[in-house]
Amino acid sequence: MDAPTGASASAQPGSMFSVSEHGVFYKTKDDELQWICSHLKIAALVRDKGSENWGRLLEFKDADGTVHRWAMPMEMLSGGGELLRAELLRLGLQIASGAAARNRLAEYITTIKTTKRARCVNRTGWYGGAFVLPERTIGGASEQVIYQAESSARDYRQAGTLEQWRAEVAALCAGNSRLVLSVSVAFAAMLLNASGAESGGLNLVGESSTGKTTALKVAASVYGAPDYAKRWRATTNGLEGLAALHSDTLLILDELAQCDRREAGENAYMLANGGGKTRAGRTGAARKCSEWRLLFLSNGEIGLAQHMRDGGKKAKAGQEIRLLDIPADAGAGLGLFNKLHDHVSGAALSKALIEGAAQYYGTAAIAFLESVTEAENLAALPDTIKQLTAQFVADNLPADASGQAHRVCARFALIAAAGELATYYGITGWQPGEAERAAVTCFKAWLEQRGGAGNQERAAILGSVKAFFETHGDARFTDFSAPDNSRTINRAGFRKTDNGAMRFYVLPESFKNEVCAGFDMRTVARVLIEAGWLEPDSEGKSSVRECLPDIGRTRCYKFTSAMWDA
Repeated sequence: MDAPTGASASAQPGSMFSVSEHGVFYKTKDDELQWICSHLKIAALVRDKGSENWGRLLEFKDADGTVHRWAMPMEMLSGGGELLRAELLRLGLQIASGAAARNRLAEYITTIKTTKRARCVNRTGWYGGAFVLPERTIGGASEQVIYQAESSARDYRQAGTLEQWRAEVAALCAGNSRLVLSVSVAFAAMLLNASGAESGGLNLVGESSTGKTTALKVAASVYGAPDYAKRWRATTNGLEGLAALHSDTLLILDELAQCDRREAGENAYMLANGGGKTRAGRTGAARKCSEWRLLFLSNGEIGLAQHMRDGGKKAKAGQEIRLLDIPADAGAGLGLFNKLHDHVSGAALSKALIEGAAQYYGTAAIAFLESVTEAENLAALPDTIKQLTAQFVADNLPADASGQAHRVCARFALIAAAGELATYYGITGWQPGEAERAAVTCFKAWLEQRGGAGNQERAAILGSVKAFFETHGDARFTDFSAPDNSRTINRAGFRKTDNGAMRFYVLPESFKNEVCAGFDMRTVARVLIEAGWLEPDSEGKSSVRECLPDIGRTRCYKFTSAMWDA
């Protein structure tokens, strides 16, 4: 490209680079101006709070005049810089061909100095009193804070006005518990930091065409376009990247069945526990693992436990607490819906919601954050959330609830508080109490499908143990009184009938490897003794000494007939 006519502003005193509206140029030894790329500004030097992970804040326009701001990690200049050029080209920067020009681009970015500084973070969410999104930071901080990543994320986009979103999306959610809950979850994710609540997820479970995907699209509209929702069909590494991009916001994952059955439980743990795997770097030293804090919303035709069973895995209570299965059917004969808002059917309402969410999106989260980060609101936020959640738990947690049920109730309490705050700030347009009623309804639905507020692990242990004896009672337990009259293959122990009551004597290895399969052996023994199913010895040990046919006196586990009365 020929040098532009007119003055060309120098990029730096003494620098061989110059910048004008026509682009970035390099002055060669022959005093010729070599075009490097379209106009590109180095707006600031960025680094993290430890003065590491340095980068450059790049600003430029694409061919349509759209402004792009990208905090580029300097490590992208290592090697030949192909990753850097690929991302700049993807974003619309025009770059000269030829190896010399490409090298000059890296040199320009590296050598141009600026006195402006900014702090970078590699995940979305709260940084002091500011909330960092890939393309903007909302709220006040002691310095400029910018999201820095190897690619420019476009998940958080806006279209239409808040008033349009309120009228075409939020208004149609009112009176529909699952829709109100889904929208409230989106707001609740932004309150995790202030509340100190743990991460976790909700999974809407039900048959196809009940409206589950509609609920996910409605929740996505709080933050961005319909493609804000992602899919479970991803590698563990991919899910880690998604989680970091949605820290302190809502991660939406469609169709649980697409997640590998063998990995579903571990992925639920990972997302809820807020950290990825520790991996080795190039030198062999451990790299810093990804961290996040989020709520995630999912759907599926089956729940997590069933999906894991189909893959030969047994769901632990902790996994099911981290991803709560909520029945998608609201029980009104309309699938997920309770109220149609003058639409002729649930399908018509679903169509209207999907169309509204595709046209008007992203403004609700921005408005919520702008309200939350006002100095007065931000200072009062922790106490406000604490009061609202404490009252919800006091009103709705059963008196005999286990610790697991308490944790779940606390999550619903935060969701209710977030929905009510969004209403108070004038964002949803709902009547006060709408979000709380939806949370109460869905919490009760979770309790009902779970079978109560008791300790789920205890129930799972007892159910698994009883199923073992129901399956193998005659086939693998030799009759105590007539051991020679039956041939027992793969024997697990002996059975004995006393006054019509059946007792089982389980051999140690069978008890450890089969009866206790999937659970901690000591926990199983304790639960069985407490339930009266297992008879301890005089010293309180879970196994007893018995004289068994063909074996003689040995230790075994003596099951009482109480198992059959339960």
